[in-house]
Parts: sequence; structure tokens; C-alpha cells
Amino acid sequence: MADNEKKTMSQRFEGLKSEFSKIIWPEGSTVARQSAATIVISAILAIVIAVIDMVVQYGVDFLVNL
Repeated sequence: MADNEKKTMSQRFEGLKSEFSKIIWPEGSTVARQSAATIVISAILAIVIAVIDMVVQYGVDFLVNL
């Protein structure tokens, strides 16, 4: 039974190795550009959400103080 398990495990790793060889890895410059774009868009979105939050907070405070 142990021989079958080892054979199956080695076959799994061989299959995994062959699948990894099919992956097309991006170049470093592409990864850097995409990472920078993600960071910039996240920062812009954070600012937009903060502004919306402040406007809503001001509106709620205004309505409460009526």
C-alpha cells in the first residue's frame, strides 16, 4: 500500500512540475507597472471614499442639529 501511495505522490509532483512549466510568468517591468497602477488607484479610491464619508457625516450632523 505504501508503494502505491509513494508512486501516486511522485506522479502528482511530476504533474505539478509539468503544469508549472506551462505558466508564462510576467516580466519584472510588467509586474512593477501593474503594482504601481494598483497602488495609485487604491489611493485615489481611498480619497474618494474619505470625501464621501465626510460629506455624509456633515449631512447627518446637520440633520441632527436641526
